[in-house]
Amino acid sequence: MKKIIYNYDYVYKNNNNNKYNIIFCHGFNSSPRVFDIFKNYWTKSDYYALQFPGNNNTKAVGNDKVTVFDFARLLVEFIENNKLENVILIGHSMGGGVISLAYKLKPELFKKLIYVAPMNKASEKIDRQFLVDYFPKTFDDLVNNFLTSLYFDSSKYTNNTSWMRLAKKTFSANDYNNETILNLGKTLVSNQVHDQIEKALTSIQIPCLLVLGEKDGVVDRDKCLEYFETKIKDIKTCYIPKTGHMVFEEDWDQFIKIVEDFIDN
Repeated sequence: MKKIIYNYDYVYKNNNNNKYNIIFCHGFNSSPRVFDIFKNYWTKSDYYALQFPGNNNTKAVGNDKVTVFDFARLLVEFIENNKLENVILIGHSMGGGVISLAYKLKPELFKKLIYVAPMNKASEKIDRQFLVDYFPKTFDDLVNNFLTSLYFDSSKYTNNTSWMRLAKKTFSANDYNNETILNLGKTLVSNQVHDQIEKALTSIQIPCLLVLGEKDGVVDRDKCLEYFETKIKDIKTCYIPKTGHMVFEEDWDQFIKIVEDFIDN
């Protein structure tokens, strides 16, 4: 079996085709397994998804820092250490910022970029909502703020009594409010990070795809569409009706149709 070089958790699916390689970059305080729906479906190329330190209670190793800039460095090093070529990146939310910064570091490594509900400067006016919704201190906060920010319709969870029972039993405010994750969250809405990501966006010279949800608690849909269309020369943009921040969960069929068409053509 192929040995993967990486200091953190990862997902790898060997489809016996490395003519190009897909790497998924997760969102804030998330995990590589959030995109397993894609892993389970995809057979056209080898697939990877990386855990970034500080997120999902993952302790940073050595001198690694819990910043989007270091996540981008780790991503580039992963590609180089594992000798991957023709890389297509998929970045969700915070991961959208990471893939832009990684492109800026080593543009020659990448073939295409796919942005899924990415963090972006155009959504600054609702950044404050992120600082409320993504740091639930009680289970009620999780249900009324966090879930409603993530999903167009969160009732598929809140109406599921067994899901609610398990979620309540396993809820820990510290998972969302530990010092590491609080500090990372503050940087994501900072001008410094937004400005650096914007510089990266304007440097992109490869085909890109932007997929948004119709109603997203932390992405201003219309402003984000306009912003990406003005910053990136070669980009296709769309939003999927009746989806939110977790667009690929709420309408997988439409999502994969759009993404697969972009990858194939």
